[in-house]
Amino acid sequence: MLSFRILKSTRVQGYSTDDLKALAAYVLVRENVLGPVDLTLDLTGPKRIQALNRRFRGVDRTTDVIAFRYGRRAPWEGDIAINVPQARLQAKKMHHTARREIRLLLIHGVLHLLGYTDYERQPRRKMFLRQNRLLRQWETRFS
Repeated sequence: MLSFRILKSTRVQGYSTDDLKALAAYVLVRENVLGPVDLTLDLTGPKRIQALNRRFRGVDRTTDVIAFRYGRRAPWEGDIAINVPQARLQAKKMHHTARREIRLLLIHGVLHLLGYTDYERQPRRKMFLRQNRLLRQWETRFS
């Protein structure tokens, strides 16, 4: 069972709470996560995400998405923050919609919660292949 909340600390258009909740649930199922999950998504801006990055990772710069997991066994909780203005810029650069980029970043955040990393080349490649495959599968089935 997935408990899902969205916090909005920045102006966001073109997204659906139901869509994002369903996408998070889809990723968890595809990654074989069993048991209860409590997930909070914060749609925020660069100042807040930089403060989170500085406070919890010791990195004083902005980022597109950051994720924190609490507990290693079910039930577990996780928080994901997405920098919406950065998502818009990345969407424009990649020639797709901000909605698609927010979906991609949500998947990326969930994968981080599940232990995927993107700090080194090989794990990053594995993570990016997985997130892109999950997004394509989601879009094929539900968009």
